[in-house]
Formats: sequence, C-alpha cells, structure tokens
Amino acid sequence: MPKKKAIGRQGWWFASVDGVALPCLHKEWLTGLHYHDPFKRHEGKGLERKIQEAVDAIMHGGQVILTSDKKILDPNGELVAFERTGYIAAYEVGDVTYSSSDGLRLRLTKRLYDLE
Repeated sequence: MPKKKAIGRQGWWFASVDGVALPCLHKEWLTGLHYHDPFKRHEGKGLERKIQEAVDAIMHGGQVILTSDKKILDPNGELVAFERTGYIAAYEVGDVTYSSSDGLRLRLTKRLYDLE
C-alpha cells in the first residue's frame, strides 16, 4: 500500500492529505478497532467549539487520520495534552457517537491508506 503525505500544524485538530482536511484521532484512545476519547483534558478550557467542529467533520465526512502522539502530563501525572509525533493511516469510521459527558466513540471500519 503506497503512503500518502499528511500535513498538519500545531493547534489544528486536522491534517491535510491531497488537499483534503481530515480530523485527527489519538492512537492513545484506540482499543482494537474501537475508539473512545473522553475529552476530559479539555474540560473548562473553552474548547467546545473546536471539539464540535472535529466531531461534525467525523460524522459528516466518515474519515479520520490516526496519529501517534507523546502524552503531556501535569505534575500529578494527569494527561493534559498530546504532542503529535506522526501520522499512521487514514480510516473510514462508523458507529460515531458524541456527548459532552461521555466524549467521542467510534469504530474504525476500513484502513484507506498509510501515511507518512
């Protein structure tokens, strides 16, 4: 499978592949093909609009990029952020749900192409 180039930037929750912006998901929250990001690290930071933009893109576009990341922890060892270290692959997704109390849940349904 040939690799495609993903281009992102700091603070943007998307990356562009062949000129198309796809939302990024952190490998940290993936178990098998099931994904659950509770978004707890964003509570109280006023990021509701940014979260909704990413969720809407996932629900309407049906495709995501899976990323590798370095976890950023606070002095108590709590996860507060991620630093993107790479792009793994693009996937089609299904069974997408989101609520502010539970976060984002979905299932990876098809690996589309690998990324560099």
